[in-house]
Amino acid sequence: MATPDSEGFVRSFARGLRVIEAMGHTGAHTVSSIAQDTQLPRTVARRILLTLCELGYACPTPDKGFRLTPKVLSLGLTYLTSQPFWGHAQRVLETVCLQLRESCVLAVMQGNEVVFVLRIPSTKVMSPHLGMGSRLPAYATAPGRVLLAYQSADYQDQYFSQTALRPLTGQTQTDPAGLRHELGLIAQQGYAWVEGEYDAHVSGLSLPVYDERRKVVAALGVSLLMSDFDRARAEREILPTLRSAAEQLSGLAPSFLAPVL
Repeated sequence: MATPDSEGFVRSFARGLRVIEAMGHTGAHTVSSIAQDTQLPRTVARRILLTLCELGYACPTPDKGFRLTPKVLSLGLTYLTSQPFWGHAQRVLETVCLQLRESCVLAVMQGNEVVFVLRIPSTKVMSPHLGMGSRLPAYATAPGRVLLAYQSADYQDQYFSQTALRPLTGQTQTDPAGLRHELGLIAQQGYAWVEGEYDAHVSGLSLPVYDERRKVVAALGVSLLMSDFDRARAEREILPTLRSAAEQLSGLAPSFLAPVL
């Protein structure tokens, strides 16, 4: 693999990607703010921004800032349409959402967060700010715990050594030993149930999705209002449908989705 010190590493390309990622965050984006967010010199940040504008991926704003343009979506769409799996997964999630009338997501691990690569919202007004590309802390969410539970001991050790376990609600588990015990239970029972740890009013139920080598590479999950479902009802009414959907996805999920150290 190429490293920042190797001949195979293209620094200018890597810097450009860092700028695009920084511009994906909310707020105003100026040369100064991008330079600060990416830890790049102002002159370098400015040249990259001007290059992105010339290529059509960004444009200037009236307040002397910059913003991304819709063309940048083509980069993500290339990823999502690179294999037939994505169209199949979209249909499976739409069916689950229709059957359960609950929001359904397919998530993968990136760094110490889970990223929603597909999300079908329900008609309920619940977490309207979440969508494709949303990033959530893995330790406090059902998809994140599923993905952590099936990784190696080395992976888990590195995750806990690099992740600040902050209390997001009054119910958030922040004790590493308690979380490790929970991950062991998830691996045994085959699914994760997280209640009010990321959002005080929302619970999550999630199952693993496997690639053709039976390695867990993604997580399928639903979000449920705690006022509607307790764990027993969710296991009785939601789990069978979710398990069937996970089976439809498993064996087809691309291996490149797998978490990496």
